[in-house]
Formats: sequence, C-alpha cells, structure tokens
Amino acid sequence: MPALPSDFIRYRNSVRQINRAAREDPASFAASCERDYGFNIRRIAERLLSGEPACRLVMLAGPSASGKTTSAHLLADALRELGNGAEIISLDDFYRGEHQAPLLPDGRHDYEHVEALDVGEVRACLSELLARGRCDMPVFDFSIHLPYPHRRHVVLGEGEVAVVEGIHALNPVLIGTLPQERIRRVYISVKQGIRDEAGELFGPDDVRLVRRIVRDRNFRSAPPATTLSMWRNVMAGEQNYIRPFQKDADFTVNSFHAYEPCVLKDQAAALLRAVPERHPERETALRLLGVLERFESMDTGFVPKNSILREFIGGGIY
Repeated sequence: MPALPSDFIRYRNSVRQINRAAREDPASFAASCERDYGFNIRRIAERLLSGEPACRLVMLAGPSASGKTTSAHLLADALRELGNGAEIISLDDFYRGEHQAPLLPDGRHDYEHVEALDVGEVRACLSELLARGRCDMPVFDFSIHLPYPHRRHVVLGEGEVAVVEGIHALNPVLIGTLPQERIRRVYISVKQGIRDEAGELFGPDDVRLVRRIVRDRNFRSAPPATTLSMWRNVMAGEQNYIRPFQKDADFTVNSFHAYEPCVLKDQAAALLRAVPERHPERETALRLLGVLERFESMDTGFVPKNSILREFIGGGIY
C-alpha cells in the first residue's frame, strides 16, 4: 500500500493579523478558522475511505490539550456524512485505575506511561474489532478513578470504521501486532505558534498550556498553579511516550485555531494572575499573561458548539 500524505495546513499566526481580524469582523474570523479546520478533517476522511484494503481502525493520537476528543468526533461525523458508519473509542476507558501505573523515580505514579493502560485489554478489544467487528470494552469512571463494573458493547457494521483516540494511540505496544493494512494513523497537535515582528512570541506548547490551564479549571476544578506545576512532567511524558511515534502517522493535523488566543484571553488571564507570587511557576505565569494581554478579546459566543475550543471553555456538544 503506498504511503499516505503526512502534511498539515498552516494558518495565519501573526499578532497583527489576528488582532486585525478580531477587531474588524470577529464572527467571520471565527467562522473562517472553523471552516478551514473542518475542511482539513473532511479531506482526511475522504482519503481514509479511498485506500485499499479498506480502513477499519483509525488510531488518533496527540499530546495533552491538542483537541483529540473533538477531532475524533469531527472525523467520525465527516465519515458518516460521506456515507460510512463510524464508532468512537477512547483509550482513556482502558486506564487500570488509581495507583495502578508505573512509578516515577520520585515515587509518584506515572499516569502518562502506556502501562497505565490495561495493555492486554486494549490489544484484545482492537483485535476483536478487526477480526469479528465487535468487542466488549471497559468503561472508566473518572469520578472514582476506577473502571465501572459494566462494559460497553461496540459493533462495527460492514465497512464501518472505529476512530480510536488517546495519547498512546500510535504506540506499537498497543497496535504493533494488529493487521497493519487495516489501520490508519493520525497525529494531532498544535503545529505552529504565534509570531510578532521579532519572531516567535508564543510557541505551540505555550498554546496547549494555556488551553489546559483553562480546561483544568473549568472541568477539573484545578487551580492554574497546579496545572503549571504538572506541565514539566506532562511534557516529559510526551517526549517519552507520544512524540517518538508521530513519524509513523499517515496524517498530521494542525489543531491551531488562529482566533483562540482572543477567545481564551479573558479566562486564562484571570487564572494566571491568581498564581501566587512565591509559586515556582510564577515567572511562567507572568510570561504567558504578558503575551495574552497583547490580543484583542473575543466573546466565547463566536465559538461553535462543535469546535475543539469547547473542550477547554465548555459548552460543546461532544
């Protein structure tokens, strides 16, 4: 089978361009960003359906705050619009549970490690899906950090595709023994930062960090100081367990949305100001705050309900 393209779309990313668009016509600015992203996802869906033999599993991976969950839903929706059924599976449902992950050198549990998942269960379920078109998979209860006693019955009809999303979705430990000709790999992340006249102002990892600060507060009641303190370990986990496999992706998705600093600005700035003066990450908080203050603010009402930005600000349909 010939290699599939591994390109990604680049979007406007200068402070001046972003602020001009946000001032002059914020509704059109948001709509154009979402339209471009949706076009990219649909293009990938079309290519997924064009290969032979037919794709059965789409493994969608990416680092923290890259927009994996919503992008998986958008991809599944695009496949359905093209007349092809799709099911979504989250690898998060395969977590073994609290205190059941490998240990870091400091004695803490490493929940970024692939062995934090029940690897055998993942392999068995994906193998069953490919062989029989059905499986009974676990369902994880994040309120108590343990699997539910019940399981979810997943069925793939003739020609249907399972979109499997999670940080480890490209890891050969999980999929290396499966029939590779029935699998496609998608890697998603923020692939560009924001620039001013002097060069890069806000790197791709900074964009993701701001997303995560807002998300952790909105959905996990975690203060920004906690997210900032965890970020170095999160990044180390990405270097060890996620980025080494991005080269294997058939498609690379750039999840940067040019209007996002304008939408995230007000929530993120308030949170960053709340980081205590003596906190070890106070300097990082002030740096991020200084950058965000250079952007025009945009109301969250401009963000569609199916946008990946809803993963962070809330109010989404997925």
